[in-house]
Amino acid sequence: MPTSHPKPSTRFLIPAVLLAMLVAVLIFQYATQSSSTTVSGDNLTANAAWEMVQERKLTIVDIRRAEEWQQTGTPQDAIRLSFETHPQGPEGFLRDLEAALESDKTRPFAIICRTGNRTGLLLPFLHANGFTKAQAIPEGMTGSSHGRGWLRHGLPVDR
Repeated sequence: MPTSHPKPSTRFLIPAVLLAMLVAVLIFQYATQSSSTTVSGDNLTANAAWEMVQERKLTIVDIRRAEEWQQTGTPQDAIRLSFETHPQGPEGFLRDLEAALESDKTRPFAIICRTGNRTGLLLPFLHANGFTKAQAIPEGMTGSSHGRGWLRHGLPVDR
């Protein structure tokens, strides 16, 4: 005697499909959300930083090494000031940064590196040294878990 298999119940299938579609829409929305918004507190997205540069409300400081600048270029109009390889160390970096900001430690600026790791480490140091308007671009030049990065957004660079 053949065994009969119960027919799948559409009673559970339709809600499961709707739930899957909702999750897919939410994931898509999160992944493609406008990158022109501030990430949080002292962090800016690459797009938000570029918009502020264009409005003359922000200066970008690229803190990577010279060979990294040569590989990818730097954000357009950014100040190139390597933290890691500064000949006078952290004190020299701070001195040169203050000079680049026209001796105004309250002038808004954002630091950028390759993937945001260095900026995350450097930002508290800058705040502790009186740079009260310092911010970071945690997605960096090439992208990170914080976003696609300056280059993948197609933002302008200086070579």
